[in-house]
Amino acid sequence: MDYLEYLNEDQLPLQRPARGVLVDRSNPFNLFDEFTFRDRFRMYKENALEITTLLEPSLSSLSERGRPLPTSLQVLITLRFLATGTFHRETGDLCGASEATVCRIVHRVCSAICELRSFYIKFPDAAGQANYKLQFYEYGHFPGVIGCIDGCHVPIKCPSTPDAEEYRNRKNWFSINVQAVCTPNLEFSNIVARWKGATHDSRIFLNSSLCAQFQRGQHSGILLGDSGYGQSNFLFTPYIHPTTAEQQRYNRAHIHTRGMVERMFGVWKNRFHCLRNTLRFEPRRCCKVIIATAVLHTYLKQQCCPEPPMEEHDQADVPFAEAGNDQRGLAHRVAFTLQHFS
Repeated sequence: MDYLEYLNEDQLPLQRPARGVLVDRSNPFNLFDEFTFRDRFRMYKENALEITTLLEPSLSSLSERGRPLPTSLQVLITLRFLATGTFHRETGDLCGASEATVCRIVHRVCSAICELRSFYIKFPDAAGQANYKLQFYEYGHFPGVIGCIDGCHVPIKCPSTPDAEEYRNRKNWFSINVQAVCTPNLEFSNIVARWKGATHDSRIFLNSSLCAQFQRGQHSGILLGDSGYGQSNFLFTPYIHPTTAEQQRYNRAHIHTRGMVERMFGVWKNRFHCLRNTLRFEPRRCCKVIIATAVLHTYLKQQCCPEPPMEEHDQADVPFAEAGNDQRGLAHRVAFTLQHFS
């Protein structure tokens, strides 16, 4: 049976009401003030209530020890796990739910959130692409950009399957290699979260539906990626050894603009610490957690919900081999550089 190995962590004790004052401890909306609520669940109460309303049709009733657990409480239990990556005893005591029930709740709610993916994570249409080009150019002075792409590793426990070693990434720990494209507003416009940690970024992109769409000419614009991707007529990578002034200007604009996707990953992981800790689900369920946090991140960015203070936890990246480039793609980059950066 799949389960989460929940861990306790040091935390400040709950503020308890004065004696003689009765508080509905089954309802965190009443127990916490707005600031404490946002700190614990990574969103305002109104955001959590709206998400609860959206998920209501997908979440069936659930009971614990003969008492029904309302949808709102199931959502908050899941948000608390996503925010911390650990199980707090006080959360279980608050709702009277066992650890096994909390596990089922997390899986159920994350699956329901994943069903909202198409509403919040979607590639821009023609009008949106034109707007993105302007915003990306204003930020980094690289023309024609409609998205920045990169891979990001989310740690998982070692799978108990014969292919476990395929999840070991170049940093020597087990992970899911997540590919994402960001917007100028640091939202997800595309995400692929199903590949093992040892998979190269370029392979993930070449096997994605987004790549097929670009190859068919469905999008008017370009993506910016690092040297882990192959240079093409729609995905631009930096020069490894720039030799001319034009190539140096190209690289400066490229690196500055593409840095937005790395910023998005930082905000995303900082909001949901479960992505920094080791997810202790089997890989398929880990992927659902990852997608659910991406949906919530984009929703909260659209709602202008403040971001938690930034923390530096990521390990330093390990250089990897440059992806293979064909001569046609390299020639296209040279012509683009001469046209826009001379």
